[in-house]
Amino acid sequence: MQNSKKLNKEISLISRYAGLKYSKYVLLVLLALIYFPMRATPAYIFLAAVFAPLFLGLAASISENQHDTEEFALPYTAGKYNFTITRYKNEKYSYLINCFLLLLWQADINLHNIYTVPLKTVPAFIIIVYTLVRIITGTFIKYKIKYGFTNLNL
Repeated sequence: MQNSKKLNKEISLISRYAGLKYSKYVLLVLLALIYFPMRATPAYIFLAAVFAPLFLGLAASISENQHDTEEFALPYTAGKYNFTITRYKNEKYSYLINCFLLLLWQADINLHNIYTVPLKTVPAFIIIVYTLVRIITGTFIKYKIKYGFTNLNL
């Protein structure tokens, strides 16, 4: 029983990590597409989305007590998705930073009335798509991993 809980937890972590990665790619595409009508702010959020996990990973590697010494019950699956606990934490915190920056951008647009109505809703739309892609892809990959194990398609 203990082993099945550990397997389910690891599958859940791997699927959440993959969901975070795919949602980040969708965010980068959306920010690149809206750069031309909205100029500087999407570029700053784009740069934060790209470099936040790198800086968090650098800070974790410098830290003395932060190491990936955990043994995986599913090493092939973890390797297939490039999963480590440190990378998962970096992506999770980067997701929170990106959502915070998008919320600040939405608040700035609402306070200063810079854009007209269709462009005013862009940051809120991006947050919704960003979150939905994270949830949907994480769920899909979780069931894909479980389906692969039940059908022996490792």
